[in-house]
Amino acid sequence: MEGKSQGSTDLSSDIDSQNITCFYFPTSFSSQKVLLALYEKNVQFKPKLVSLFHGQHMEPWYVRLNPDGVHVPVLKDGAKIINNPEEIIDYIDMMSDTGPTLVPDLKTSLGQSVASVREQLTGIPVDVITYGIIFHPHLSASGCRLPFAVQRSMRENFAKRLCYLTHKATRHPSLRDGYLAKSQTAAQKYDIITDEEKVKGQLDQLDNIFSDIEILLRRTKEGSDDSGELWLFGKMITAADISLTILLSRLSLLGMEARYFPAKTCPNIHKYYQLFQKRSTFRRIQYEINDLRWTLVVEDLKAAAPYMLGAAGVLIAAGLVAWLVKTIQK
Repeated sequence: MEGKSQGSTDLSSDIDSQNITCFYFPTSFSSQKVLLALYEKNVQFKPKLVSLFHGQHMEPWYVRLNPDGVHVPVLKDGAKIINNPEEIIDYIDMMSDTGPTLVPDLKTSLGQSVASVREQLTGIPVDVITYGIIFHPHLSASGCRLPFAVQRSMRENFAKRLCYLTHKATRHPSLRDGYLAKSQTAAQKYDIITDEEKVKGQLDQLDNIFSDIEILLRRTKEGSDDSGELWLFGKMITAADISLTILLSRLSLLGMEARYFPAKTCPNIHKYYQLFQKRSTFRRIQYEINDLRWTLVVEDLKAAAPYMLGAAGVLIAAGLVAWLVKTIQK
């Protein structure tokens, strides 16, 4: 395919999208990047939710799909399994001729520039920053937008995860190495996110990155004769734009936009994010997040059904959950 990255030539381009299954969760940072790529490329796929709220990413069936990785999502195409988000995006770009070329040929200057920005953005430990803010909410510039109950649950569950993974390693000897690897990674992150000074250090490193992004967007604007939609490298959206947009979305959720891309000092990033938020592909992810609570309600009802006293109990539970959701919305 013309214009594609030569670094992905080992992946077959003869792909039937009907065989594509994406295991993901809408609130997952890496999942959002992959979903945005799928939507931008208009790739049809079978969705399979992996509920982080219910710990499904730590269940044996998922660990078999992703034994060494720490990410949700995973892309499965027949017998092929890809569990690195950036490799999934490369694969998505190669499998579809529709939409923008997300990964330009590395032999071109554009391809090299896109790869450089992707590498810079991919190196940001978003999970550490996210949990760092959750554990130290006063570090948020304008206040984390997650409900306090959710933040408390995230803190408690992260601490419990280490014991849970060790327990799973004992219960499933064939997956022992995978569980212990995940446990070790989680322990290393826990040491960082519970140390305020280390979290501050990670946040400080973002300042220079966003300074570079602001300069890049300004130069792109100055070098273009088009006053319409402009992204990092011009009129065409690339994989670098996907990484940046989802990062901006996460930082906004954490209440950090006032620090990293305020309208006064970073007008180009601010306008860029406002523009991307209007895209149907981005809004599609937001709609799915908004609908997620109903999906989780159904899962909870299915799990609780055996313990209910018949159909009446299910209806009572459904009414209770509906009341809770309505209350949260107020």
